[in-house]
Amino acid sequence: MRIAFAFAAALAFVPALAADGHAGHGSGHEGHDMGAMEDTSRFGAPGDAAKASRTVTVKATEIAYDVTSLEVKAGETILFVLENDGTQDHELGVGDAAFFEAHAKMMADMPGMIHAMPNMVGAKPGETAKFAWTFTKAGTFQFACSMPGHAALGMTGTISVK
Repeated sequence: MRIAFAFAAALAFVPALAADGHAGHGSGHEGHDMGAMEDTSRFGAPGDAAKASRTVTVKATEIAYDVTSLEVKAGETILFVLENDGTQDHELGVGDAAFFEAHAKMMADMPGMIHAMPNMVGAKPGETAKFAWTFTKAGTFQFACSMPGHAALGMTGTISVK
């Protein structure tokens, strides 16, 4: 009977935590524009690597990419490969200005954060990481490293989708 009471009390407490956005440990995303990061439909959708029309390899060094611009057709799926030839962690992500502004703020507020996003990968020195992305709309978008300070120092590029 005591076990059943304790279990019932715990079940009553869990929804209160979840409703508060903490689920027992805190999400850490309070005060961040999650909508700008989660709604990627503005600049595309996760792609199927097996259906990629081409592979774009981007080499990261200190503090630069070897690619600064890319032209893509609307509807095209690209397999992005990040090769980290540098001495520090780097990322490669695709998005629009709102995405990168929101993501840079979160990275600055939460150093060392590790996350999984369909439009971004990270790699430690000597590692390679990849993701596929389908560009569903015409426009001008970006690719960048979201590690604190890296984009401001030039680890960015332009994606022109026609």
